[in-house]
Amino acid sequence: MDKFSEAFAKAKEALTTLTFAGDAEKLRPKLKKLFGDKGPSGDGEVLGKLRTAINGKALEETGLGLNRAKAKVIVDSAGVKPKKDTKAATLKMLKHFYRGKSAGGQVIWVYSPPKIYTKWIFDEVQGDSDQTLINALDKTEDEVYSLEERGVMCSAVQTARKVTMDVVAKLGKGSEETKKKVKQYFGDSTTTDKQLKTVISTLKAGYKKIASACNSATLVFSDEPLDRNSGGWKDWAFIYTTESMKVIYLQGAWLAKAKETTPDNQAPLYRCTRTLIHELSHKVCSTEDIVYGPKGLKPDGSACLKAEYALHNADSWAYFAIDLLGYLTGPDKDNGTRPTTAILRTPQRTLTVP
Repeated sequence: MDKFSEAFAKAKEALTTLTFAGDAEKLRPKLKKLFGDKGPSGDGEVLGKLRTAINGKALEETGLGLNRAKAKVIVDSAGVKPKKDTKAATLKMLKHFYRGKSAGGQVIWVYSPPKIYTKWIFDEVQGDSDQTLINALDKTEDEVYSLEERGVMCSAVQTARKVTMDVVAKLGKGSEETKKKVKQYFGDSTTTDKQLKTVISTLKAGYKKIASACNSATLVFSDEPLDRNSGGWKDWAFIYTTESMKVIYLQGAWLAKAKETTPDNQAPLYRCTRTLIHELSHKVCSTEDIVYGPKGLKPDGSACLKAEYALHNADSWAYFAIDLLGYLTGPDKDNGTRPTTAILRTPQRTLTVP
């Protein structure tokens, strides 16, 4: 198991086909409604009730530490065999699943499991005996994403939608200032007015798709424990372009900067907004990671980043959007003004925009 959608499907199957016990069984009909055909759905209130039930029952356990008491309550709530481990893992997953802010019909969800788990919960929680399952669940609950960080993620979705819609409007008006900024990120000294017009048309169509993705009914932020523990955690984020659901996996580099609010650095909200635009451009426009911002994003004067390559580059789309609206600050702003010194690869895919 290596994707959120796989864990989501496993939990959905358990809630649909298996019988739990106690409060978990009473809540199961409402919990089951959270699992729509295209992703999470519903108001999420039942998740809070599940957490309250587990935590409350744990306080009634005597002679056990709090973490072990919660583990015992989850295992007891899983009921009888068969597949008791699957049911216990489902309850543990739901305990760390949150419904975020919504705007209109949009709902944002965050899966924030305990940091101590190194695999997806269904791979961590396995075994035939209650004691084996309790031992697997008897872990500190310090979660990957804090309440504050989850708030930034949810706000970033709404901000990214507004930013991309505003970018579309600015590209439509086509002022000289906007054209200059487009040429800075996606052109060079040889770019003709006709070529620039084509680039603007492509960008406008692409940002419309990104705005639509930000406005989709369901968007999920999730930890990816395998990546977190195998070296990928040093990166900012990633997305599986083939995953059926829109899931953004935010990683350690983003978390390291999430609370940084020094005057000479990008504010956390706009850094997360930029990250979201970057990842969704992969998903809906088939952009690639040709070069990252710190290596410079300006094609003009670069020996390796051709203007046409920049149009395929996710960070160019992300930086340009934030910069065009005046939200790019600190050292990050310099990245858009420096010629690229090295690229990771040349474009391999065709952009999926008109």
